[in-house]
Amino acid sequence: KCGGEMYQRDDDNEATVRNRLDVYEKSTSPLIDYYRGCELLVTIDGDRDPNVVYADVKEALNL
Repeated sequence: KCGGEMYQRDDDNEATVRNRLDVYEKSTSPLIDYYRGCELLVTIDGDRDPNVVYADVKEALNL
């Protein structure tokens, strides 16, 4: 609509997204259970007023 050039990044494709999701499932997701088991995981609902989220983060970090 603005007349600007439309383009797609080289890594903006289904194969790249599938790979990123695979890496998350294999490498990142297990860390959630690990840190929860160590009682080091704090879950904060980020879908709230930013000031409330910030206050919760500060509290979790003992600031």
